[in-house]
Amino acid sequence: MELQVKRISVGTTFKLVGVGFLFSVLPFTVLAGCTAAMGLNSLSWNGEPLTGWTALIASPFIGVFLSAFFTMIFGSAIAFGLWVYSLFGPYGISFKPIDHDKPTT
Repeated sequence: MELQVKRISVGTTFKLVGVGFLFSVLPFTVLAGCTAAMGLNSLSWNGEPLTGWTALIASPFIGVFLSAFFTMIFGSAIAFGLWVYSLFGPYGISFKPIDHDKPTT
């Protein structure tokens, strides 16, 4: 289905960008923390290398920090770009509606 909209709110834009970055960056940093815990590489925080259990514990926090930072930068740019695009007219958003008869898993 497609919905014609005039503009997407800034909050919705940040929510979509934030969720996208969180679920893509966080698994990567946790994987990097696991490899650093096994001694295959090291993470770096504030110029200091992190290895072992310290890297494993710090990796989710690094992922959340990176996700928040990227969301602020790219979310602002995307919100501005969509606002400029909305000045030229409405645009379509394709989506899949919720099927209320089907149980969610």
